[in-house]
Amino acid sequence: MNEYLSGFLLGLVQGLTEFLPVSSSGHLALLERLGVGWESVGVNLALHVATLLVVVVTFRKDIIRLASHPTSTVSRFLLLATVPTAICAGLIRYLLPDTTDFLPTAFMLTSVLLVLPAAVGTKRIDYLDKKWWKRALIVGLFQGAACINGVSRSGATVTAGRLVGMGEDAGRNSFLLSIPIIVGSAVVEGLSGGFGTVPVGGLIVGTLTAFFVGLFAIKACLILIKKNKFFYFSIYTFLLSIASFFLLF
Repeated sequence: MNEYLSGFLLGLVQGLTEFLPVSSSGHLALLERLGVGWESVGVNLALHVATLLVVVVTFRKDIIRLASHPTSTVSRFLLLATVPTAICAGLIRYLLPDTTDFLPTAFMLTSVLLVLPAAVGTKRIDYLDKKWWKRALIVGLFQGAACINGVSRSGATVTAGRLVGMGEDAGRNSFLLSIPIIVGSAVVEGLSGGFGTVPVGGLIVGTLTAFFVGLFAIKACLILIKKNKFFYFSIYTFLLSIASFFLLF
């Protein structure tokens, strides 16, 4: 496949699936198995950095406010939530270095997560009250599950946020939580090597596509969260689970 077309397809998929609750890592792993793109840590790093910039641009005011008040309850909530995520990420990386074979199951788990808030019913509460730390750990654990390819990070964290009573704040907090995780993952992956040889032109096209598509996708995602319509994507991930089973096995 033409390097520019491959770069565009990878960027398109990353830009859309990083924010929509369908798992960007799962889609990229599936494309890699189907022979689209390049087996390179550098490509994944570039694509994730592009979507990280989307989060920074979109939530720049929130980031500045949190940085200005590092001891606020919200700041402590987000920092504490990263702890169980980091632990889960380390364990999964050590015990299951390649989770691609679990894609069908992981996509199905995403479907379950997406319908969970509607199934059990949720209501908004003051999630930053005295029990905030318990809720932070719950959200962090849900995000940790997304370290498995095919489990949507945004889907898991928004679901967890809804379950602990965040309401619409679940979307904003979900994306703010992604910042330290993406940065940490980038550092770990960068140190692990495996960059390989990647066409520069295709990499540039992919990175730019991921950024600009991501700007659209994150806004669409926030609207869907506000309207509590995330569960619609459970149909897609359910069908993708079945399709990926036949494609991989």
